[in-house]
Amino acid sequence: MKKRIPFEEGEVVLDTDHDICLYSAPRGSAGGAYVRGKDLYLREQEGLPDIYYIYSWSMDPGEEELLQTVSLISAEEFLELRGLMLKAYPEQRGSQILRSYGYGVAEEF
Repeated sequence: MKKRIPFEEGEVVLDTDHDICLYSAPRGSAGGAYVRGKDLYLREQEGLPDIYYIYSWSMDPGEEELLQTVSLISAEEFLELRGLMLKAYPEQRGSQILRSYGYGVAEEF
């Protein structure tokens, strides 16, 4: 899927076929489990800041697909909810420090 978005120097094209997929949601068969989901992508382009975006997809032909840009913080939270970490910016260790104190760890009783 492609989408043009306005940017400081003109337009940037987000393209799920060529951009870096950081997270791909499980996919099932039509009519079964995993018929819709959200993937996280990264658009890197020389001279521009990194652009993170979420691709909301569905196998249901009646539902629209959507590309939505998100901030670095939102991208990190998206991955953390799935038990993953974004290592692109090691200087931003806030979530690692909080996690070392037990914050965000699911506990079962």
